[in-house]
Amino acid sequence: MTKIKIVKLNFTSPLHIGEIGIGLEESSLVLHSDTIFNAICNSLSKLYGREWVTTFLKGFSESTPFRISSGFPFINNTLYFPKPMSWVNVKKSLLTNYSKKLKKTTYLTQDFFQKWISGEQLFEEDLKKITENETLEVCENTASDFGINFLLPKVSISRDNAESSIYFLGSVRFNEDSGIWFILDCKDKGYEEKVLSALRLLQHDGIGGKRTWGYGSFCLKDKNVQEIQLDVPSSETQLLLSLFYPEKGEEDLFSGKNARWGFSLRGGYAYPYGSKSSSQKPQRLFIKEGSIFEKIPKGKLLEDAINLEGFEKLYHYGFAYSIPINIDEGEQE
Repeated sequence: MTKIKIVKLNFTSPLHIGEIGIGLEESSLVLHSDTIFNAICNSLSKLYGREWVTTFLKGFSESTPFRISSGFPFINNTLYFPKPMSWVNVKKSLLTNYSKKLKKTTYLTQDFFQKWISGEQLFEEDLKKITENETLEVCENTASDFGINFLLPKVSISRDNAESSIYFLGSVRFNEDSGIWFILDCKDKGYEEKVLSALRLLQHDGIGGKRTWGYGSFCLKDKNVQEIQLDVPSSETQLLLSLFYPEKGEEDLFSGKNARWGFSLRGGYAYPYGSKSSSQKPQRLFIKEGSIFEKIPKGKLLEDAINLEGFEKLYHYGFAYSIPINIDEGEQE
């Protein structure tokens, strides 16, 4: 058993988490680690000043004060984890009926997640329960156990000719007992208190897209920060629970015979605290959640030049958060 600290965000307004390439009409249920990190840093700027945060970020090259996972949905006390990019341990005869449904499944409850990463054999009754959650996705104007997904019609007006056009914004309104959770792993208690203070301030500012409309506000009570026991195997192979941008020298991670990975295109705009304007982020491919490597991935904090008065650099969080996973050497391709 491993103890991990988690933070649960109960949203009090709609949440929009956009993904590059799928349009404003779509909204994701994964609050990526870079988004959470950027929001925390903006709040730290409000609390301790821009210079303190700049020094704090520069220190990441020597020692990582804290690491975070990406954020995933929860319902009541049930946490959902990303499905690993490995085959589950089941009899081959069951794959005929369930392989397509398993491919469509995005999330696993903690119980099934622990069984999956430990390599424990699952049976048909288990697969039925797992694939029942394959619809745990953001779909147009639908209700689910965690909340309501809806499309909001909006009008944009061209600055050139004043012509109007209609577009739709996808959002999720979570139920009172649902929301997004993530792992917070701090170097020491001092950094943990700073991050939690930033999150308490952030609950009023919001997180995600369209915050100026009041989106992304959440409630963070003391009970939302808790330690849980996660049953993980003793294995050198690692499962990624955050985005990851490889550091120089980590190229060999991708040559392992058990390595499996996917990509997430990240970009968008940065809105640094204290700036009157935004700055477009360079688009980059990050390794996505659920990827698997044969040793612990580390990652890095990316630095880009920024064209905003009073700011020297723009930082993009690419550190990895991973846990051990068992891989069946003879798994199906």
